[in-house]
Amino acid sequence: MTGGSFIELADRLVDEFGSQGTVVADVDCEIVAAIRGAVALRAVVDGVLARLTSQAERVGVATHCGMSLRELLVANGVAPAVASRLIRLGRAAEVLPVLDRHSRDGGLSAEHLDAVARGIDHVARRTGERVESDLIIGLEHRLISQALSGASPAAIIDDARAAAIAHTPADEPEIPVAENPESNELSYSQGDDGRLRGEFDLDVATGERLITALDRASRPRPSPDGSPDVRTAARRRADSFAQLVELATRNLAPDALSGAPATELVVTVPLDRPDPARLNWLGPISDLTTKLLACDATLLGIGVDLNGAPVSVAADKRLFTGHARKVVLARDRGCVKCGAPAAWCDIHHIAHHADGGKTVVDNGCLLCRSCHTAVHTAGWDIVMGHDRHPWLIPPTSVDPHRKPLPAYNRRTLTVMEPRAA
Repeated sequence: MTGGSFIELADRLVDEFGSQGTVVADVDCEIVAAIRGAVALRAVVDGVLARLTSQAERVGVATHCGMSLRELLVANGVAPAVASRLIRLGRAAEVLPVLDRHSRDGGLSAEHLDAVARGIDHVARRTGERVESDLIIGLEHRLISQALSGASPAAIIDDARAAAIAHTPADEPEIPVAENPESNELSYSQGDDGRLRGEFDLDVATGERLITALDRASRPRPSPDGSPDVRTAARRRADSFAQLVELATRNLAPDALSGAPATELVVTVPLDRPDPARLNWLGPISDLTTKLLACDATLLGIGVDLNGAPVSVAADKRLFTGHARKVVLARDRGCVKCGAPAAWCDIHHIAHHADGGKTVVDNGCLLCRSCHTAVHTAGWDIVMGHDRHPWLIPPTSVDPHRKPLPAYNRRTLTVMEPRAA
């Protein structure tokens, strides 16, 4: 089938059967065949792009345009990550004949071929072998065979790393690239929407610790009534990462749970104009976030005048520490909303400190960072009951009657009729 016939088949199938609830077996086969053909077509196109990229590099097209080769590809509609992959594939196809042949016939995706190229490059650098050596030629055939048999790109890379370790001279003093922490990198930037985004490149030991910690902390946590966790896996991982960062800011000492966070946040507050407060690194924050941070973060508040010059500094003692913190921990045991471990939790001022709330046991309760944010921003309220335990009042979107709920550690698996605070 040609590219045009693939498109015609796909259009026909969508037009004829797209609105039907069921399809017959022969139509199923046609759709699967069309998907396979489109995937092959995509692989062929990627191979053509890789060869054109290689040709552009040889003759210096990007240099003539006053930009790098990657910039040239991006400027012509190629995604940055794909541009990097095309450059690697173009260079690899010049020296790896088996890979080049498969990039032309559409038998393997660009992602699989890129994994083969990266794996061979890793082995060549670690062992010092030339690409025409028996080791590299044999490795190329083996990795291609694995790709054809259905191995994932990650599995191909893993096999290449194993080959590099196995064929590195015994007296080689260098640490394998994957295990060398000196190559670790972490970068981040703030997007136009104010959120922080980043990427990291970590050695396997550090990466393993991170994944293990995130996996353990992001497992689904059912509600007290046994209903499943409604958070997505990505949201659970993000919540667990936030908790890991929170724990890292606390003193790693015997009073780690009773002491205040060790990292001080600098908040600049304009005194003579209605501008928002600003964090030192990530800029403007809302009043809601300012109040959220004021609950359980060590803040240095700097007042500035119309010209941005500091005129006052506020660093009052408002945090729950020592005995007061220990008493709240003993009473609540964990997050009063979701039950997350106490070590993950902030102590929330029920009556906000910014509004005059006192730092006393009866004005504090444990909230994990995710639930703490929900209390400050999503309409949840907390009151201290006559029983001197915190009660949660859900927003109308959760319960139109806003019936108070007891703290997580005081709920049972049966429906309760709580007596409001």
